Amino acid sequence: MTIPLPRTEEAGDPRVNASVNLREARIALDEDRSGDAVEFAEKALAAYAWLEDAEGVAESVLAQSVALGQRGLLAEALDTIDHVQGIAVANRHVRLQSRCGLSRALVELRLDSSERSLRSLARALGLAEVGGDPELIGTILFEQAKVLRGPGAHERELRRAEALCAHVRDRWKQVDDGVRLARVTVLLAHVRLDLGEVERAHRSCRRAEELLAGHDRPALRAELLLAQARVSGARDRVGEQIARLHRAAELAVGGLARGVAVRAHDALSAAYERAGQLGPALRHARAQLEQHRLREQQDGRELLRLRDHDLTAGLAGLSFAPNGPKPLRPTTATAERTNSRIARALRAGLTRRGIEVLQLVVAGANTNTIAGRLDLSPKTIQNHLQRIYRTLGVHGRAGAVVWWIDLDPDAVDPQPEPVG
Repeated sequence: MTIPLPRTEEAGDPRVNASVNLREARIALDEDRSGDAVEFAEKALAAYAWLEDAEGVAESVLAQSVALGQRGLLAEALDTIDHVQGIAVANRHVRLQSRCGLSRALVELRLDSSERSLRSLARALGLAEVGGDPELIGTILFEQAKVLRGPGAHERELRRAEALCAHVRDRWKQVDDGVRLARVTVLLAHVRLDLGEVERAHRSCRRAEELLAGHDRPALRAELLLAQARVSGARDRVGEQIARLHRAAELAVGGLARGVAVRAHDALSAAYERAGQLGPALRHARAQLEQHRLREQQDGRELLRLRDHDLTAGLAGLSFAPNGPKPLRPTTATAERTNSRIARALRAGLTRRGIEVLQLVVAGANTNTIAGRLDLSPKTIQNHLQRIYRTLGVHGRAGAVVWWIDLDPDAVDPQPEPVG
């Protein structure tokens, strides 16, 4: 889905178009629409390249790398971020280093690594505060609040998340963006509901609704309706709750925000079950599964399109300094890095076949896909996976991916070197 871009008197200005497209790419990432994010980021990159704006090109590449990470291409995403990080360090570009830290944290969340993600966000925040960019500082604080509000959060984490939301609003008020302010206000409503503070959550929902007036953001409106439905449920207004959940599901499906649609149908199924209406409860449970299936199909199509996407190609031949000869360096380390990882895996005790299986796991392939690619049975692949986990001393796929990527939260590498 393509969201209509805001109208502007300077619609033909390449710099305005580039800025708008990059902003839309980031919003699409927030809404888990990685296909749209890549499309907007590609448009932004083309405009920034024409303008010879190296920072804009690099930030567009980072947006694309996060989209890859959201779709399971974790090694490719983190390698690209490492490459841009090396460029940023070499050029002493603090703001871009902060963007790299933020991008890395978003990909690390895909690995269910909240502690590592929080460390990356903390480093990114320190760099952003040096640059003093209120939009970037607010974005990092917002992501910290989302992580703290994660599954199983205790009151202490929720109070910290609430305080962070207040700081985010202070920063984002400076950039006068109603959509951003609405987004953090919806998050604040959910945090207050988690704390059991229904009236305060209701006030946050009303404020978010005011901020969203005049903005065509179906996914964010669906998120707001989910929060409002929680408020209605806490007040035992079941009919109002169900009506809001239906509207949230419609908006999410229409906006192709599959993740939001899955949550809306899940909430509808639970609400109908509590009301004793088992028929509708079962129907929405099936709708939830269908949206999940459609999301997986969409992920698969995007993986095929993104797998061979050379993100770093757009970085070649540009310079940060207006009069400086120092160009952004194209990547030359990818093949060497892969070879170094293979050598490291052999030293750890993996077989050649085990390495082939592990590489396909890192690329996002499921068991059946790996079996088809290697002409083996799924049972054999499962046996290979169990041997890989034992050999590496990890638990499951996420641990194996982290081992292969060799994430080092304290590493700062000016020129990305092969990992090994």
